[in-house]
Amino acid sequence: MATFRPSMSRRALLRGGLALGAGALLSACGDGSRSGTGTNTTTLDGDFSDAGIDWKQFSGTEITFGAMSHPWVDALQPHLQEFTELTGIRVKPQVLGEAQYVSKIAVTLAGGSPTPDVFLVYQVGQAVSSGWLEPLDAYLSDPQLTNPAWYAYADDVFPAARSFAQSDGTTHVMPITTEIQVVYTRDDLVPSGPTTFDELLAAARAANNGDTAGIGLRAVANPSEAPWPYAGFVFTEGGYLIDPQGRPALDSAPNVAALTFYAQLLREYGPRGVTGWGWLENNQAMSQGRLGMWSDTSTFLGGLRDATNSVIADKASAYPFPSKDSRSVPNFWFWTAGINAKSQQKKAAWLFLQWATSKPMAAAAGAAGTSPSRSSAWQDESIRQRLGTENVDRVLSSLQEADSEPMALAWKHAKWPEISDALARAVNGVVAGQSSPQAALQAAQRLAIAAVQ
Repeated sequence: MATFRPSMSRRALLRGGLALGAGALLSACGDGSRSGTGTNTTTLDGDFSDAGIDWKQFSGTEITFGAMSHPWVDALQPHLQEFTELTGIRVKPQVLGEAQYVSKIAVTLAGGSPTPDVFLVYQVGQAVSSGWLEPLDAYLSDPQLTNPAWYAYADDVFPAARSFAQSDGTTHVMPITTEIQVVYTRDDLVPSGPTTFDELLAAARAANNGDTAGIGLRAVANPSEAPWPYAGFVFTEGGYLIDPQGRPALDSAPNVAALTFYAQLLREYGPRGVTGWGWLENNQAMSQGRLGMWSDTSTFLGGLRDATNSVIADKASAYPFPSKDSRSVPNFWFWTAGINAKSQQKKAAWLFLQWATSKPMAAAAGAAGTSPSRSSAWQDESIRQRLGTENVDRVLSSLQEADSEPMALAWKHAKWPEISDALARAVNGVVAGQSSPQAALQAAQRLAIAAVQ
């Protein structure tokens, strides 16, 4: 194992702009003191008159938009005045740091407040099961409110994102960003992307040398960290974290195989101290040339290719997640927004949500560095220049083809916070050599079963 100690705090990393366009990275460190007004002041590129609806039908209405500090929100806010000019609807944004937002929005909605009218959804499963979200299918199908040909929800939004937006066949949220698990490589150490688990192991072995570790993965015992990349290994082994019947499956044979391989990668070819590493430490190490490979969300690609902050900018590539027995099922991540079920301005709120998730806004958000949920936004030339055409094509192909159901079964489960905590500790313990994969996962399964009973 190579030795590496992060040299920057998370806040310093964000100030330095290492994660250019990295939605998960920025949103993971919300700062309540930020104004969140963003810096992109260009006019949206799109003719909203082509929408074929009366944008002025709720003119004079005021709605509240609740959100955490997030790159998509930063990209949206400079255009709010354009929305008001288009519709006559005034939007009052309420943007908080992530920790403050997550705790406050739950209390606000549980108390039955009619505001915010539109809000970023942090935990979809909790919001749906609690009745906080207005079902959206009636708005999507109402010709007075939506022109399907113009909005192109079914044709342009990634199938995986649309699937995640539904619960029991009902659409409750609109996807705003979509991220997928990839393998980042240093081209000088890993000339081509590994396509199988065996090739991933061989590439990690070949790249592991001196101060450079062969591969990095999250292993810290934090429910928002280790379970996410680990899940892609489970799904690719053919397993689930939560099975289609809604039952925890943490100690299944595919889980044991996945954790055995995950721990082997890190114990043999990972960096020293990796049991304390999350996305931050891995991102720093990869940017500083201390890792040969790293598997995580596609949202970090912009930062790795930013020459002002990454020493491997001209060597960083992103490849699809490798396969096992001809099957590759990478993990996903989705940020979404929805309408408050208690809102008194639901139709006006829908016009705002539709505008905010439209093709023109997705293109503007993508140009500002987010990971759009619309295929059309990935064709934007600014994204291709920044990330590299071949990288974009590979990520786009994965986004269009991969199956998000295994991820949705877990991350939308109402008890996922408790289950993921048990899983994170199991992954961490096995990587640290404190337990066998089978014993650790059996213990985690017992805790998961107790949580759902």
